[in-house]
Amino acid sequence: MKTRIYEILTVAVLMLFVVGCDEQQKNTDKSLESDSPAQIDNTIGQLADLVAFSPIPVKGIGIVVGLNNTGSSECPPMVRDYLRQYIIAQLGKRVSVNPDMMINSRDTAIVLVEGSIPPGAAADESFDITVTALPNTQTTSLKGGRLYTTDLKFTTQSQIIAGTSKILAVAAGAVYIDTISQDNPDLRKGLILGGGKVIENHQLTLALFKPNYRLAAIIRNRINERFGRDTTNAVSEGILYLSLPHEFKDRKERFIELIRSLYITSSAVSEERQINELIEKLKNDPAKEKYETGLEAIGKPVIIKLLPLLESSDIMTRFYAAKCLFNIGDLRALKSLREFAQDTTSIVRIDAIKTLASRGKKQDIIALMNRIVRDDDFDVRYAAYEYLQRYNDPSIIRTAVAQDFYIDQIIHISPKAIFVSRKDEPRIVLFGAPIICQEDIFIESDNGHIIINALPDEKRISAMCKHPITGELVGPLKTSFRLTDLIRTLGDDPAPKDEKKRAGLGIPYSQIAELVKKMCDKGAVKADFVPGPLSPQAQ
Repeated sequence: MKTRIYEILTVAVLMLFVVGCDEQQKNTDKSLESDSPAQIDNTIGQLADLVAFSPIPVKGIGIVVGLNNTGSSECPPMVRDYLRQYIIAQLGKRVSVNPDMMINSRDTAIVLVEGSIPPGAAADESFDITVTALPNTQTTSLKGGRLYTTDLKFTTQSQIIAGTSKILAVAAGAVYIDTISQDNPDLRKGLILGGGKVIENHQLTLALFKPNYRLAAIIRNRINERFGRDTTNAVSEGILYLSLPHEFKDRKERFIELIRSLYITSSAVSEERQINELIEKLKNDPAKEKYETGLEAIGKPVIIKLLPLLESSDIMTRFYAAKCLFNIGDLRALKSLREFAQDTTSIVRIDAIKTLASRGKKQDIIALMNRIVRDDDFDVRYAAYEYLQRYNDPSIIRTAVAQDFYIDQIIHISPKAIFVSRKDEPRIVLFGAPIICQEDIFIESDNGHIIINALPDEKRISAMCKHPITGELVGPLKTSFRLTDLIRTLGDDPAPKDEKKRAGLGIPYSQIAELVKKMCDKGAVKADFVPGPLSPQAQ
């Protein structure tokens, strides 16, 4: 069930609108002095804006477990009381547990858990989380740890525990510490990739700069006319609630751009004038994207003026005309977009691929992506893979490892490459699977605790590691030379619940990513190593 965005945040933003938009209100007042419809010729963005359409900061206090004597027992009294009650509430009375023993263990650490709920997030939507050891504690490293389920609440910067404030999300998962791009990372701080989960839907709320019942009704009618019945509902003279149309489920930001650019016209003459102005700017202005947005917001009335631009000698004009037509639903743009998507010299190639994938038919998208996933350009291949994976295409073989991360394999393509994600969902993607490790290899982790070894005449790889607590050697476990099998042996649970499943070494995702990079660098694997972008939450 859809609910309002956190009420305090909404009220604060509304007050900012009322107090801080004087100049815009003065311009708008002239349009509202008369009841004549002719006075209302503006975009919605000139009359209103989205309330709190920005990330919502959330925090919590949690416990990271599974540390190798690198945690600490220090815990402020207020935090200890909170965690003691939380642990008992989570585990229930049937489970006998001593919260203080858990908190005091050197194998656990109390951490500040932080994240940002995406704008207009839907229930169960995931987001990245940061965990940081509390200041003035003896915790030295969170590496290899796992965050227990933690409640996340809206807080101010000065708050540590949100007290009785509403729980907006929960967080849990394995700690990721990036050692790929950092030689000396802060071991007291890590990420939980995709570890945050939103509890409930967050309402998109449109607030008028100057409340007016008549204007609110006009805006409601215009939005519903353009995007479908019941897209918006005016609940007061200054507030409208928006529902995300199905075709914008994965494109919230684009929907908001179109709402802001949607022109409220009082006559056909006015709309015609607006279309002509946007068409001229699309043809002649270098900043074509914003004019394409304005035309797309108007919708089907622009089609007749856009069609001639498909033959324009200017590449960018032709592309944005095709993009706009396709997004409106005119399939006469399909041929041009396909040409852009398959043109290896085109600077708008990725944009064309994303446009086709956002509104095309499933079977057409899959057919196109299966062709370009073999491209020499890695960015093109990765874009194609993402859409194939989204549609669960059988060309992508997905394997879960210890419920911590995924291995995705794209079969028989070249050149071979290995992608390791560092934001959102933790996964290792093998382009050109099966990828086979070389013979006669010796790979050792930086701390010497993990060894991957195969002599020249051996038919299997040995993998072993030191036990994190006892220091004894675990293994060697034997596996084939397929990289997928090796990764699974490294990452699978040491003591799986399923007796039929082979035991692994239980090595965390972040350390496996480090080892795979080292194998590529040393030639043990003949493939390009491509680290994904680091989560903005790490900043």
